[in-house]
Amino acid sequence: MSKEAKVVLSLDYGTKNIGICIAETYTGQTKPLPVIENNDSFYTELDNLLKEWRPNIVLIGIPPKMSSDFNDGLNEAKAYITNEHKIKVIEVNEDFTTQGLDKCKKNHMKDSYSAELIFQDWFNDIDG
Repeated sequence: MSKEAKVVLSLDYGTKNIGICIAETYTGQTKPLPVIENNDSFYTELDNLLKEWRPNIVLIGIPPKMSSDFNDGLNEAKAYITNEHKIKVIEVNEDFTTQGLDKCKKNHMKDSYSAELIFQDWFNDIDG
């Protein structure tokens, strides 16, 4: 049975910032992208990312506990991706992603490195 390569956009959703990582499923290769702010331009920037990378799947990290504002924003983002772009969204448990980061990666890109860990956890579950 041959492996099929898919492009995956992984998101570490937050109420202030959203970490972004692009990845592919054949080799598991990843590339953290610049963090985007969760503000009025979020959906424009998300549209640009989805058009540029054309992912087959979007992963969104789900924390164990969410405030109602966080949950509402997360659900709105998932619905937007599914309804407007017709891309499958998969929720991934994001427990300990920030804690799992190497200390040298805890900078302005930490949310995107967390998105990378979200992909890696998911990839290891489906591939391993």
